[in-house]
Amino acid sequence: MIKKRLIFTLLYSDNFFFQSRNFNIQKVGDISWLEKNYNFKNISYYIDELIILDISRNEKNKENFIKNINKISEFCFVPITVGGGIKSLEDAKFFLKNGSDKILINSSIFENFKIINQITEIYGEQSVVLGIDLKKIDNDYFAYSNNGQKKINENPKKIIQNLQKSNFGELLLNSINQDGTGMGIDYSTLDLLPTKFNKPLILSGGTGNFKHILEGLEKKFVSAISTSNLLNFVGDGLIKTRNKLLSEKIDFPNWDIELLQNLKSIFNDQSK
Repeated sequence: MIKKRLIFTLLYSDNFFFQSRNFNIQKVGDISWLEKNYNFKNISYYIDELIILDISRNEKNKENFIKNINKISEFCFVPITVGGGIKSLEDAKFFLKNGSDKILINSSIFENFKIINQITEIYGEQSVVLGIDLKKIDNDYFAYSNNGQKKINENPKKIIQNLQKSNFGELLLNSINQDGTGMGIDYSTLDLLPTKFNKPLILSGGTGNFKHILEGLEKKFVSAISTSNLLNFVGDGLIKTRNKLLSEKIDFPNWDIELLQNLKSIFNDQSK
Protein backbone atom coordinates (compact mmCIF):
# COMPACT_ATOMS: atom_id res chain seq x y z
CA MET A 1 0.00 0.00 0.00
CA ILE A 2 1.33 3.46 -0.94
CA LYS A 3 2.19 5.66 2.02
CA LYS A 4 0.56 9.07 2.30
CA ARG A 5 2.82 12.05 1.62
CA LEU A 6 3.19 15.69 2.57
CA ILE A 7 4.65 17.71 -0.30
CA PHE A 8 5.90 21.28 -0.24
CA THR A 9 5.90 23.32 -3.45
CA LEU A 10 8.21 26.23 -4.18
CA LEU A 11 7.35 28.73 -6.92
CA TYR A 12 10.47 30.10 -8.61
CA SER A 13 11.25 32.84 -11.11
CA ASP A 14 14.57 34.54 -11.93
CA ASN A 15 16.43 33.58 -8.72
CA PHE A 16 13.52 34.42 -6.41
CA PHE A 17 10.66 32.50 -4.82
CA PHE A 18 7.04 33.61 -4.88
CA GLN A 19 3.74 33.35 -3.08
CA SER A 20 0.67 32.81 -5.29
CA ARG A 21 -3.02 33.58 -4.83
CA ASN A 22 -5.33 32.56 -7.68
CA PHE A 23 -2.16 32.52 -9.83
CA ASN A 24 -1.37 36.15 -9.05
CA ILE A 25 2.20 36.07 -7.78
CA GLN A 26 4.12 38.08 -5.19
CA LYS A 27 7.88 37.91 -4.60
CA VAL A 28 8.90 36.78 -1.11
CA GLY A 29 12.66 36.18 -1.25
CA ASP A 30 15.66 34.25 -2.53
CA ILE A 31 17.34 31.09 -1.20
CA SER A 32 18.83 33.01 1.73
CA TRP A 33 15.31 34.09 2.67
CA LEU A 34 14.16 30.45 2.59
CA GLU A 35 17.00 29.35 4.84
CA LYS A 36 16.34 32.16 7.32
CA ASN A 37 12.55 31.84 7.52
CA TYR A 38 12.08 28.10 7.02
CA ASN A 39 15.27 26.62 8.41
CA PHE A 40 15.42 24.77 5.10
CA LYS A 41 18.46 22.79 6.23
CA ASN A 42 16.11 20.82 8.47
CA ILE A 43 12.84 21.03 6.57
CA SER A 44 13.47 17.89 4.56
CA TYR A 45 13.10 15.83 7.74
CA TYR A 46 9.44 16.84 7.88
CA ILE A 47 8.25 16.66 4.27
CA ASP A 48 8.23 13.68 1.93
CA GLU A 49 8.89 15.44 -1.35
CA LEU A 50 9.63 18.89 -2.72
CA ILE A 51 8.20 20.34 -5.94
CA ILE A 52 9.96 23.34 -7.50
CA LEU A 53 8.14 25.07 -10.36
CA ASP A 54 9.60 27.69 -12.67
CA ILE A 55 6.68 30.09 -13.13
CA SER A 56 8.62 32.69 -15.14
CA ARG A 57 6.30 34.44 -17.56
CA ASN A 58 9.19 35.41 -19.84
CA GLU A 59 11.77 33.12 -21.43
CA LYS A 60 12.97 30.60 -18.86
CA ASN A 61 16.63 30.30 -17.94
CA LYS A 62 17.16 26.58 -17.31
CA GLU A 63 20.78 27.01 -16.24
CA ASN A 64 19.96 29.49 -13.46
CA PHE A 65 16.98 27.40 -12.41
CA ILE A 66 19.04 24.23 -12.03
CA LYS A 67 21.70 26.15 -10.07
CA ASN A 68 19.04 27.11 -7.52
CA ILE A 69 17.70 23.55 -7.45
CA ASN A 70 21.18 22.20 -6.79
CA LYS A 71 21.71 24.68 -3.96
CA ILE A 72 18.51 23.45 -2.34
CA SER A 73 19.41 19.80 -2.90
CA GLU A 74 22.63 20.30 -0.94
CA PHE A 75 20.61 20.38 2.28
CA CYS A 76 17.29 18.85 1.20
CA PHE A 77 17.56 15.09 0.70
CA VAL A 78 13.92 14.29 -0.18
CA PRO A 79 12.94 13.60 -3.82
CA ILE A 80 12.70 16.79 -5.87
CA THR A 81 10.19 17.21 -8.70
CA VAL A 82 10.91 20.01 -11.16
CA GLY A 83 8.43 21.64 -13.51
CA GLY A 84 7.91 24.66 -15.70
CA GLY A 85 8.72 24.96 -19.38
CA ILE A 86 9.39 21.27 -20.04
CA LYS A 87 8.32 21.15 -23.66
CA SER A 88 10.60 18.50 -25.14
CA LEU A 89 12.46 15.30 -24.38
CA GLU A 90 15.69 17.32 -24.27
CA ASP A 91 14.23 19.60 -21.57
CA ALA A 92 13.32 16.55 -19.50
CA LYS A 93 16.77 15.01 -19.97
CA PHE A 94 18.42 18.25 -18.84
CA PHE A 95 16.62 18.30 -15.50
CA LEU A 96 16.72 14.56 -14.84
CA LYS A 97 20.47 14.49 -15.50
CA ASN A 98 21.11 17.50 -13.26
CA GLY A 99 19.64 16.58 -9.91
CA SER A 100 15.89 16.26 -10.43
CA ASP A 101 14.24 13.01 -9.35
CA LYS A 102 11.01 13.64 -11.26
CA ILE A 103 9.61 16.16 -13.67
CA LEU A 104 6.17 17.74 -13.69
CA ILE A 105 4.51 18.29 -17.05
CA ASN A 106 1.62 20.72 -17.42
CA SER A 107 1.30 22.72 -20.63
CA SER A 108 2.87 19.98 -22.76
CA ILE A 109 -0.09 17.73 -21.90
CA PHE A 110 -1.99 19.90 -24.36
CA GLU A 111 0.80 21.09 -26.66
CA ASN A 112 3.14 18.11 -27.09
CA PHE A 113 1.42 15.07 -25.62
CA LYS A 114 3.79 12.56 -27.23
CA ILE A 115 6.74 13.59 -25.02
CA ILE A 116 5.11 11.89 -22.01
CA ASN A 117 5.74 8.42 -23.41
CA GLN A 118 9.07 9.50 -24.89
CA ILE A 119 10.29 10.43 -21.42
CA THR A 120 8.90 7.38 -19.63
CA GLU A 121 10.39 5.01 -22.21
CA ILE A 122 13.83 6.20 -21.08
CA TYR A 123 13.38 7.08 -17.42
CA GLY A 124 10.33 5.05 -16.38
CA GLU A 125 6.82 6.20 -15.57
CA GLN A 126 7.74 7.00 -11.96
CA SER A 127 9.80 9.94 -13.30
CA VAL A 128 6.78 11.85 -14.64
CA VAL A 129 4.09 13.74 -12.74
CA LEU A 130 1.27 15.21 -14.82
CA GLY A 131 -0.23 18.43 -13.47
CA ILE A 132 -3.57 19.95 -14.42
CA ASP A 133 -4.56 23.45 -13.26
CA LEU A 134 -8.33 23.68 -12.86
CA LYS A 135 -10.63 26.68 -12.59
CA LYS A 136 -14.28 26.46 -11.65
CA ILE A 137 -16.47 28.92 -13.55
CA ASP A 138 -20.12 28.85 -12.48
CA ASN A 139 -20.60 25.08 -12.02
CA ASP A 140 -18.15 23.85 -14.63
CA TYR A 141 -14.44 23.08 -14.46
CA PHE A 142 -11.94 24.12 -17.11
CA ALA A 143 -8.28 23.18 -17.49
CA TYR A 144 -5.70 25.92 -17.98
CA SER A 145 -2.10 25.88 -19.17
CA ASN A 146 0.79 28.37 -19.38
CA ASN A 147 0.60 29.50 -15.75
CA GLY A 148 -3.17 29.75 -15.89
CA GLN A 149 -3.16 32.09 -18.89
CA LYS A 150 -4.53 29.75 -21.55
CA LYS A 151 -7.95 28.13 -21.26
CA ILE A 152 -8.26 24.60 -22.66
CA ASN A 153 -11.55 23.94 -24.43
CA GLU A 154 -11.56 20.18 -23.89
CA ASN A 155 -13.59 18.83 -20.96
CA PRO A 156 -11.27 18.03 -17.98
CA LYS A 157 -12.97 14.66 -17.47
CA LYS A 158 -12.09 13.68 -21.02
CA ILE A 159 -8.56 15.04 -20.62
CA ILE A 160 -7.91 12.85 -17.58
CA GLN A 161 -9.55 9.86 -19.24
CA ASN A 162 -7.27 10.24 -22.27
CA LEU A 163 -4.21 10.60 -20.03
CA GLN A 164 -4.71 7.04 -18.85
CA LYS A 165 -3.63 5.90 -22.31
CA SER A 166 -0.13 7.23 -21.61
CA ASN A 167 2.50 6.13 -19.13
CA PHE A 168 3.06 8.39 -16.13
CA GLY A 169 3.63 8.05 -12.42
CA GLU A 170 1.25 10.47 -10.70
CA LEU A 171 -1.45 13.05 -11.35
CA LEU A 172 -1.57 16.43 -9.62
CA LEU A 173 -4.84 18.40 -9.61
CA ASN A 174 -4.40 22.06 -8.67
CA SER A 175 -7.33 24.40 -7.97
CA ILE A 176 -6.76 27.90 -9.31
CA ASN A 177 -9.80 29.14 -7.38
CA GLN A 178 -8.38 27.93 -4.06
CA ASP A 179 -4.72 28.63 -4.85
CA GLY A 180 -3.09 30.61 -2.05
CA THR A 181 -6.36 31.35 -0.26
CA GLY A 182 -5.75 29.05 2.69
CA MET A 183 -9.49 28.39 2.68
CA GLY A 184 -9.34 24.64 2.14
CA ILE A 185 -9.13 22.14 -0.71
CA ASP A 186 -11.78 21.79 -3.42
CA TYR A 187 -12.63 18.10 -3.21
CA SER A 188 -15.21 18.30 -5.97
CA THR A 189 -12.26 18.05 -8.39
CA LEU A 190 -12.21 14.36 -7.43
CA ASP A 191 -15.44 13.96 -9.40
CA LEU A 192 -13.42 14.56 -12.57
CA LEU A 193 -11.55 11.27 -12.14
CA PRO A 194 -12.61 8.15 -14.06
CA THR A 195 -14.16 5.42 -11.93
CA LYS A 196 -11.17 3.11 -12.36
CA PHE A 197 -8.43 5.73 -12.08
CA ASN A 198 -5.47 3.92 -10.53
CA LYS A 199 -2.61 6.39 -10.37
CA PRO A 200 -1.35 8.12 -7.21
CA LEU A 201 -3.19 11.43 -6.84
CA ILE A 202 -1.82 14.70 -5.46
CA LEU A 203 -4.20 17.55 -4.54
CA SER A 204 -3.01 21.14 -4.40
CA GLY A 205 -4.58 24.54 -3.80
CA GLY A 206 -6.18 25.93 -0.66
CA THR A 207 -4.21 24.35 2.17
CA GLY A 208 -3.77 26.86 4.94
CA ASN A 209 -3.44 24.82 8.10
CA PHE A 210 -3.02 21.38 9.62
CA LYS A 211 -6.74 20.52 9.45
CA HIS A 212 -6.89 21.06 5.67
CA ILE A 213 -3.98 18.68 5.13
CA LEU A 214 -5.38 16.08 7.52
CA GLU A 215 -8.79 16.20 5.84
CA GLY A 216 -7.19 15.74 2.42
CA LEU A 217 -4.97 12.84 3.42
CA GLU A 218 -7.92 11.04 4.98
CA LYS A 219 -9.57 10.85 1.55
CA LYS A 220 -9.30 7.31 0.24
CA PHE A 221 -8.05 8.14 -3.26
CA VAL A 222 -5.69 10.96 -2.27
CA SER A 223 -2.04 9.91 -2.04
CA ALA A 224 -0.53 13.28 -1.20
CA ILE A 225 -1.32 16.88 -0.37
CA SER A 226 0.90 19.64 -1.70
CA THR A 227 1.04 23.12 -0.23
CA SER A 228 2.87 26.13 -1.59
CA ASN A 229 1.46 28.47 1.02
CA LEU A 230 4.77 29.91 2.22
CA LEU A 231 3.34 32.45 4.62
CA ASN A 232 0.97 30.06 6.40
CA PHE A 233 3.75 27.58 7.18
CA VAL A 234 6.58 29.99 7.98
CA GLY A 235 8.99 29.13 10.80
CA ASP A 236 8.34 25.67 12.22
CA GLY A 237 4.84 25.40 10.71
CA LEU A 238 5.62 22.38 8.55
CA ILE A 239 7.43 20.61 11.38
CA LYS A 240 4.43 21.02 13.69
CA THR A 241 2.06 19.96 10.91
CA ARG A 242 3.87 16.68 10.25
CA ASN A 243 4.10 15.84 13.94
CA LYS A 244 0.36 16.46 14.33
CA LEU A 245 -0.40 14.28 11.30
CA LEU A 246 1.66 11.45 12.77
CA SER A 247 -0.28 11.77 16.01
CA GLU A 248 -3.49 11.36 13.98
CA LYS A 249 -2.21 7.99 12.68
CA ILE A 250 -1.81 9.16 9.07
CA ASP A 251 0.09 6.40 7.25
CA PHE A 252 3.25 8.41 6.61
CA PRO A 253 6.80 7.17 6.19
CA ASN A 254 8.06 7.56 9.76
CA TRP A 255 11.68 8.70 9.60
CA ASP A 256 14.21 8.26 12.39
CA ILE A 257 15.05 11.97 12.48
CA GLU A 258 18.06 11.63 14.79
CA LEU A 259 19.60 8.92 12.61
CA LEU A 260 19.05 10.97 9.44
CA GLN A 261 20.61 14.05 11.02
CA ASN A 262 23.67 12.05 12.09
CA LEU A 263 24.06 10.53 8.62
CA LYS A 264 23.73 13.95 7.02
CA SER A 265 26.37 15.36 9.38
CA ILE A 266 28.77 12.54 8.46
CA PHE A 267 28.14 13.08 4.75
CA ASN A 268 28.72 16.83 5.03
CA ASP A 269 31.99 16.27 6.92
CA GLN A 270 33.22 13.89 4.23
CA SER A 271 32.30 16.38 1.50
CA LYS A 272 34.47 19.13 2.96
